Amino acid sequence: MTTDDVNYILENQKTIEEKISYQFRYHTKLLVQAFTRKSFAQEHDGYEDNEILELYGDQLVNTVMTKWLYDSYSTVPQTYTDDFFYSKKNEAELSKIRANYVNKSALAHCIDMLDLDDYLLLGNSDEKNEVWRNEKVRCDLFEAIIGAIAVDSNWDFKQIEKSCKTMWGMLDFSENYVTTLYDSCDDLGITEPKFSVYQNYSGNNQPFRCTLSLYLQNSWNSKLIEGNGNSEISAKMDAAKKAVDFLQKYKIEQIAQKATPETAVQTLNTLYLKKFISKPELNCSVSPDDDGNQVWRCECFIKEYEDWDGYNQAGIGEEYTKSAAKQSAAYDMICFMLGKENDKSLDNEDYYDLDDD
Repeated sequence: MTTDDVNYILENQKTIEEKISYQFRYHTKLLVQAFTRKSFAQEHDGYEDNEILELYGDQLVNTVMTKWLYDSYSTVPQTYTDDFFYSKKNEAELSKIRANYVNKSALAHCIDMLDLDDYLLLGNSDEKNEVWRNEKVRCDLFEAIIGAIAVDSNWDFKQIEKSCKTMWGMLDFSENYVTTLYDSCDDLGITEPKFSVYQNYSGNNQPFRCTLSLYLQNSWNSKLIEGNGNSEISAKMDAAKKAVDFLQKYKIEQIAQKATPETAVQTLNTLYLKKFISKPELNCSVSPDDDGNQVWRCECFIKEYEDWDGYNQAGIGEEYTKSAAKQSAAYDMICFMLGKENDKSLDNEDYYDLDDD
């Protein structure tokens, strides 16, 4: 990287500060230093690396987590006679909770979800070795950011605690749903939503709420989606996750609605190839009817819909050829997925003469 990346950090200072729930007021260079790797500082005069900030942050992260465990699970004596300290969790349980939050993979994951590794200042050797892919490097960045906040805030523990919790909030998410949402909107050709985050005074345990509106294709109507979180960024991520889930269903409906009794199997295969559903199973069996004719029975199974009411009665087709039975079962499953009645049958009589696989 080059010194131009320093300007990139400063140009995006507000974005970074929103993600870490802290505004640098006194020492702007501390923000740059938090992202400066030793290799970069060695190659550019006038820069300090983040190693000392990382050391401070390492100790602070453990302290904040210890305090959080204490606040969450401890009962403090209230009287002189009731003078025993009590914890709702034993030592092993507390250690396990702490380990889930304070470990290399967890801290690196938080950096990933916040896209903060995009601002790392790397020297040539780091660039060559692609160190940003290393969990330890991203973990070190988490700790360096906390160390920088400590110095700039004059060791304001409440602020340090707030930033840790904000960043830890990303452990609730498996991917960056804000980025995924923007990509989904772009794929569908719809306007990107605008997020509105505000304090939640409704009595919800999570103090922040986020709302966004999705404007779908060929529609003036919008879909309002709300999310909640312990921080602004986690509330925003929660709303984005719900929006991504909604758009996933919307995409499925857009494709599924085009299915006909003759193209149902192909439609399910399209949904599978686009990774909207797991691979459909079409299990067929044959038996004679009362007149002695061979009747094929096919049952369609799709894992994502197993918990839906009525699933056991959906995705069933009976026809005189195996291919027709597959199409019938697939179409019945698609109708179930769309929540509509299956009032159609195969219209092309020649279809029944197709060779079976």
